[in-house]
Amino acid sequence: MTSDTTPEQQPPTAAPQLGFLRSATVVAVGMAIMNVAAYGFTLIAVHRLVPEQFGAVTALLGLLLIGNVASLGLQASGARRIATHTGPGEAALADSMLRAGRRAAAGLTVFALVLTPLFVFLLHIDSIVAALLVGPTLGCLTLMGSQLGVLQGGQHWTELAAVYTSVGVGRLVFGGGALLIHPTLTSAMLGMAVGAAVPPLLGAFLLRGSTGGSPEQVKEVLRETIHGTHTLLAFFVIANADVLLARGLLDKQSSGYYAAGVIVAKACLFLPQFVIVIVFPSLASAPGDTQRLRRAIQAVAALGVCCVLGTLAVPDIVVAVVGGKEKYAALGPFAWLFALAGSSYAVLQLVVYAAIAQQEKRAAVLIWIGLIGLALAAAIILGGDIATGINGVKVLVAMTATCALALSAALASGLHRQAADNA
Repeated sequence: MTSDTTPEQQPPTAAPQLGFLRSATVVAVGMAIMNVAAYGFTLIAVHRLVPEQFGAVTALLGLLLIGNVASLGLQASGARRIATHTGPGEAALADSMLRAGRRAAAGLTVFALVLTPLFVFLLHIDSIVAALLVGPTLGCLTLMGSQLGVLQGGQHWTELAAVYTSVGVGRLVFGGGALLIHPTLTSAMLGMAVGAAVPPLLGAFLLRGSTGGSPEQVKEVLRETIHGTHTLLAFFVIANADVLLARGLLDKQSSGYYAAGVIVAKACLFLPQFVIVIVFPSLASAPGDTQRLRRAIQAVAALGVCCVLGTLAVPDIVVAVVGGKEKYAALGPFAWLFALAGSSYAVLQLVVYAAIAQQEKRAAVLIWIGLIGLALAAAIILGGDIATGINGVKVLVAMTATCALALSAALASGLHRQAADNA
């Protein structure tokens, strides 16, 4: 997808901050619609399903979020390559990204289908059909990631916002509609699978003019994607490990409570994502710009503080929206902990993307170490029955928040030192 104007024809940027705000607003609106719609699906699920089934849906959503790392890796790779590209050939570069996305989507779908029996066993999933639907859903999301990378790198913000919007609308309309018709785990996953096909169809229409990519370019894209995917895989595993740990180490009712609290955490994690989307191309083209990164961290952290304060101010309303006072009243006094955990992971996500922009290969190793520490601590405290029931829920969410903040500080410090060494 190319612009109709050349750099020489474009008007001078008299107010770069105003331009940034306009772009941020367009993307923020699209992502807000996406998140609100996806959040609406979660709310329908928590109200229509019993806690045990909702816990299973949340566990499968955790798998989707972890598997979606391939989509995000393709997006980051595509955005970085196109943002740093100079000269002609953008259409061919975009085509190579889309072809790489199709290959990755096919491979991930098959991989997930092969692992379905393991999903069923480890997560105590009662429906084999629901577990099988994880594969095609991930395939659609992966294909979409390559399209988002092309749009983000080329700074086509309106089209990017449209695809983001279709993600949430597809999940709400098809996934939520399926639950309203027949409230079961299988219906929820079937609706999500159908909804996941909407964004790549829209993306294919928007990028229909991209042609000319060579096999060698496709291989280069896939090679570069591996690094970004590895780093993002580490992040999304640790960001969703708490749901899986809760499912495996807590009793079913407590894991259902934790799953409801995670709705708050995910809302706080996804709220500032538009900042990352807008800032990433500039971080890629100027990887040593620590001042830009610092300002982005401050913006994400400020949004997080607002979320925590809001949750502290009106906990009863938060619980009522999440799942209802009657079923989840016990969450009220510590719902702010879930807001803190989600906001902490939002900061960590920004720093992770900055590491990808700077091609920092040690970031993934540090995150994996943090994950091992979190898993060991949870196994000792929860698995050893030191903390059980609601106390176990509190301890687990507090541990995840602490882990995210510690990793954010360590990664940001490492990026600062790397920028200073390269200066």
